[in-house]
Amino acid sequence: MKRLLLEALSLQTARGRVLVFVLASVVIFCCRYHWLDHLSLWGHLGFTHAPSIGLTRAYWLLLHGHPVDAWHRNRLIYAVLGVGLPLILRDVFKLARRTASTSSPETVL
Repeated sequence: MKRLLLEALSLQTARGRVLVFVLASVVIFCCRYHWLDHLSLWGHLGFTHAPSIGLTRAYWLLLHGHPVDAWHRNRLIYAVLGVGLPLILRDVFKLARRTASTSSPETVL
């Protein structure tokens, strides 16, 4: 358990990156939209027009099936997902391949 926590915190392994992505997606999906209003680090520092302001809310909108509203919240969400999802999918396939190679096939007589 400690090793898995270290993998997730460091993001150095495929398993850690997939775990963090899934957990973050579940937490964002389960949150209410207005809970995400004050998460922006740039907003707390006084910036009103930083590119990342609204990305979490845009992702929330995508997870809830509102792609047009996500576009209006922050268009950058599609670029972030365009880069991030292939990386996560690569990690998922890497984990699946590793799991398939370590499991022994059953022989039926």
